[in-house]
Amino acid sequence: MEQGEAPVRDRNSKAGITSLVIAILATVGVVVLFVIAALIGASALGGTDPQSFDPQSFQKSGAFAGFALVGIGFLACIILYFIGLVLGLVGVFQRRRKRLYAVLGAVANGLAVLAIVSLLVLGAIGAAVGTPQ
Repeated sequence: MEQGEAPVRDRNSKAGITSLVIAILATVGVVVLFVIAALIGASALGGTDPQSFDPQSFQKSGAFAGFALVGIGFLACIILYFIGLVLGLVGVFQRRRKRLYAVLGAVANGLAVLAIVSLLVLGAIGAAVGTPQ
């Protein structure tokens, strides 16, 4: 290859493809977990008035364990987004590889990570402002 020539890109980056697949699967996982959480919440209330809901009895029910498993699933999806972001960035900086899937994966995972971080920051601000003194 002479100076000034563009490098020949043979194949797509495997890290980039993996990053995009992780972004898609983690997003589908988050949507499924939201649906499961809604179903668990609807079954836990069981048509009762939310104002007369007893938190002590809820903690002893099976719905509490279901919500705990949904929370663990959300944490797993967050970890997958971070892994996908790193893989996407690795794919972007690989030489002699096509970068389309790496860029798509990095952007998709990056947007998901940005959304999660912004929700955590807004939640922390809301908790700090809403705390009685």
